[in-house]
Amino acid sequence: MSSIWNPQPWEVLDSWVKAILEEASDDLNDWESNFVEEMAIKITNKWALTVAQERKLEDIYAEKTK
Repeated sequence: MSSIWNPQPWEVLDSWVKAILEEASDDLNDWESNFVEEMAIKITNKWALTVAQERKLEDIYAEKTK
């Protein structure tokens, strides 16, 4: 049975975006840069992210930050 997905709190998502932009903006390709900027807008406005968007943001965060 699949586990139920629970979205991360806004504060966590915001911290991921800030860390990516502060620590890794030079290491992002164009797609990643545009994606992170779009997620920043959604998070600032507290618009819901899809499961796929949140997972991709977490992947970029894990890969690109220390």
